[in-house]
Amino acid sequence: MVNESQGTSRPNTGFVGSSSTTRSRRHAIPEEDATKLQFGEFAEGEALTLTEVATLLVAARAAPNVPPAPDNKVYKSTAEYVNEFQNASMEVSESMRTALLARPGFLNKFEIAQIMYLRPERVEVAVALIPSLERYSQGDETESQLQQLLDDVRGMARYGIRP
Repeated sequence: MVNESQGTSRPNTGFVGSSSTTRSRRHAIPEEDATKLQFGEFAEGEALTLTEVATLLVAARAAPNVPPAPDNKVYKSTAEYVNEFQNASMEVSESMRTALLARPGFLNKFEIAQIMYLRPERVEVAVALIPSLERYSQGDETESQLQQLLDDVRGMARYGIRP
């Protein structure tokens, strides 16, 4: 494309003055890298399991004076996905989250949600699925603590109660 407004035949690359360039100058968006627990603009957000999302969808629809659920493909697909893949009751999810939060600062909220949903059996599997957990795969006490948490979560999921 030729930039005719300047009377030259210089190609217009679309980069100079583009909204993305202007936006990045005004508001530097933090880098996102889940393996380093860097979530950019979502860092302050909450990480939910599918069970928690399903509960919120139901509660939102049951609240007084709330309009009916949107009648669009995105909402319907989301609700169907959540209902099909949620894998624990809300009570079990609350027990899991409580157990995983018992050691403040040990796990990030993203890691907690992933462990609750994926329920890895061993630390090695957890690290493969959730790379930020690699800091606990050094064969020390923290690895044993993570393994105990994984065992607790799997027990809660299996038996529906706190182990």
